[in-house]
Amino acid sequence: MRIENWGSFERVGIGYGFRYRGKFYSILETRVGAYRGNHIHPYDQHTILLSGKARYLKFEGGFHEVELAVGGCLVIKAGVPHVLLVDEDCLTFEWWDGDFQDIPCAGLFEEVVRGKVGPRDYLIGGMSSTK
Repeated sequence: MRIENWGSFERVGIGYGFRYRGKFYSILETRVGAYRGNHIHPYDQHTILLSGKARYLKFEGGFHEVELAVGGCLVIKAGVPHVLLVDEDCLTFEWWDGDFQDIPCAGLFEEVVRGKVGPRDYLIGGMSSTK
């Protein structure tokens, strides 16, 4: 297992990721004024909030906001559009029931991410499935 810098962006926060037994895992710092997500995955995503204050906005037949509790685990089912919104700098541990892959949700969360910075703002042509 090799832990590497993954998901690190200057104004978003630092991150590290690794693969283990067919799943992808990450530890991600996300700063106030930033967001992560605004996409869907082909695999279930599991998120544990380690510190700070954050919430997910997801779309399942309508918009639903879920506040994360420190130490609690939230599962976002495969195919569910979601975005992580940060109220205090936070640290999350996340993993997917497969390799990390994301598909953008252009337009769905535009109102809530307006004025914030996310990983796609740093990447030309969108986020790759590995970085």
